[in-house]
This record gives sequence, structure tokens and C-alpha cells, in this order.
Amino acid sequence: MANRNRRANAPDVDNTIDLVQVDGLVVAKIIKHCHEEGSSAVDVAQGVLLGLVADTRLEVTNCFPFPKNLDENFDEEDYQMEMMRHLRKVNVDHLHVGWYQSTQQGAFLSTQFLESQFTYQTSIEESVVLIYDPLKTKRGFLHLKAYRLTPQAVALYKDNDFGADAIKTHHLSFESLYQEIRLVIHNSHLVNALLCELSEMVPSYEGSQYLDLGTASVLEKHLRSLTDNVDELLQDTNKFNIYQRQVVKQQQEKQKYIQKRNLENTARQARGEAPLPDEDITKVFKPIPVPPRLEPMVLSAQIAAHCQQVSLFCSQALGKLFLSEALQQPQSSQQTVLKGSSKTA
Repeated sequence: MANRNRRANAPDVDNTIDLVQVDGLVVAKIIKHCHEEGSSAVDVAQGVLLGLVADTRLEVTNCFPFPKNLDENFDEEDYQMEMMRHLRKVNVDHLHVGWYQSTQQGAFLSTQFLESQFTYQTSIEESVVLIYDPLKTKRGFLHLKAYRLTPQAVALYKDNDFGADAIKTHHLSFESLYQEIRLVIHNSHLVNALLCELSEMVPSYEGSQYLDLGTASVLEKHLRSLTDNVDELLQDTNKFNIYQRQVVKQQQEKQKYIQKRNLENTARQARGEAPLPDEDITKVFKPIPVPPRLEPMVLSAQIAAHCQQVSLFCSQALGKLFLSEALQQPQSSQQTVLKGSSKTA
């Protein structure tokens, strides 16, 4: 990657990132790209983040999208290097610090997502991934989050063993699979002045949908996704339970086989015959393959994320209801005053 050269002469430092600072230009580019290509549930918009590291703060100052190219001869790595060379020529930050991706209803966790982030963090230790949700932004809530894999998850991927024993050894659970990094948006004074001018150009009816009380459809989508994930997790749990029963049954058959051979050797020894030759028991009872536990862990993490989103969404919906109730109270009290004055007259 482009920043390997800068690390070659640098001493070993702690690459823990406590804060991600994103320029407003980067946020605008991500929003534009994701709304153009990643607004549907099928298409996913992805791109590269550029910037630099200052102590424990990662500053994201530029980005560019991945092209939607279906050509088999297209080399994604060559494209990234070519783009960074062009940016370097025009004196723009060209150091690779991560990637971004669009999502729908917060459903971004998958094994492919974790593998991509693991590849980034092993190549670029301070890299992060930004997740942007276009649907929530349309409803008035800018949803832009920064994530990194935890050290336990990186160690598990390096060992390339996703069995239950390996996960237990690394003290890993779905709660410690990834971590969210605090994110702030930084704007220059010129950008802030531009935003003030643009706010005056926004039509008066814009923003009224933020108080829309028809939230049943959004909540229904969240619950449907949550139900699908629970069903998939249940299927994986059943597979693991079947594996455990097969292991217990095989252990019992092994014990019976060993006892039978011991009894037969004892009888042969009593008759003065030679005992049976030693036999590799693993050839008689082949080990049952252990089902990987990474997928159930990812599903559990996705279920926890959906539950958090539902809780947050319901709290925001309740806030809207209480706000609408407060707006209705002055109107009802005013009507009562008018009725009382008419009776007096």
C-alpha cells in the first residue's frame, strides 16, 4: 500500500485509533456516491479513504469511489494505486487509511465484510471502515459510523481457525468482534460560511418529513431483518447441536471398541495366543469436522446491532409523539378559552 514507505523508517508505535476526524468534503462525496449507487437493497457503494494519522487521531481528508466495472480484466489494486498517484501529483493527501461502504437498515455485518476489514488492518494497521446508511439520512438522521476489528478478532483471523475452542482461547464473543470509533466531522470556516448560505436557499417545506409520525414501515423493516437473522442463527445452532451429539455418540463407540479389544486380548492371552496388533483408532473412527463458529457469531452481532437500532428508533419515535402532543395542547387550550369567552358574551 501507499503508506508502507512511510512506516519503513518510522519506529514501532501504538496504532490504536481513538478518534476519526472526517472532513465535510469527504462526507459530501460519500453521501453523493452512496445515494447514486447504493440507495437500493441490492447495490452496495464502496470507496477508498485517504488521509493521515496524527497521534491517536485518524484524519480522513479525501476519498474516491470504486468503479462499477464488470470487466474481468479490471484490476482493482492497480486502479487504486493509479488514483493515488494522480492525487499525489496535485498535492492532495494520497495515503490509504481505509474504506467506506453503504448499508441498508444497519445490515452491514457479514463474513465478507470482516475479511475485507481484516485485510485492510493487516496491511494498514490504522485503517478504519466508514458505514453510511442512505435511508436513515433521508429521514433526517445522518448515519455515519466508523468501525475497526478488535485485537482478539484480528488474532483469530491470523490463526485462520474459527472453531469453538479457538474462539474460546481468544476470549472472543459477538460483542468484542468489532469496535466503534468516535467520529467527528470537521469543516473549515469557508465551508461553514457556505453551509449558512445554503441553508437560506433550502425551501421551507424541506425538513417536514423529519417529524413524520408514520414510522410503522421502518419499524417493520427492522423487525423483518431481525427475524431473518434469528432464523439463520437458529439453523446454525441446530447444526452445532447435531455435531455435538455426533461427537458424543462417536466417543461412546470408541469406548465400546476399546473395551471389546481389551476383552479379546485378555481371552487370547489366557489361551496362550499373541494379542491383537495395535491399531490406529483415528483410522477406524474418523474425526467429525467441526462446523465453523464465525457465521453464528456474525449473526449474533448483527442481531445485537438490529436490537440497538430498534431501541434507538423507538425512542426517537416516542420523542416525536410527545412533541406532537405538546404542540396540540396549546391549540386545545386556546379553543377552550374561545368557547368560554363566547358563553360570557
